[in-house]
Amino acid sequence: MLLDLPAATVALYIRDGLVEPITPDRCRLTLGSGSWTGLAAAIARYDTDIEVVGPGELTEAFAHLARRFTRTTTGRPRSGTTETQI
Repeated sequence: MLLDLPAATVALYIRDGLVEPITPDRCRLTLGSGSWTGLAAAIARYDTDIEVVGPGELTEAFAHLARRFTRTTTGRPRSGTTETQI
C-alpha cells in the first residue's frame, strides 16, 4: 500500500515490514498479518490517506472496517444482533 507520509516517519513505528520512499512525502509500506482485517486496522493507525495497491482482499477488509465504524458512529447495531452495554 502507499501512504501519504514520509518513509522516515513510517519507519519509526514499523517493526516487521518494508518501507520504501516514493516521494519525500509518500512511501510504500509492505506488511504481513494473520488476517486482512487485522492488517487494515494496523495500517489505519497511521492516520493518513492510504492507497491499496493489492490484493483485493485488503481493499475489502478496509470496506469491512468502514462499515463497522459507520455502525459505531450512527449508534445502530449490526442487524440480527442485540445491543450490549460495556
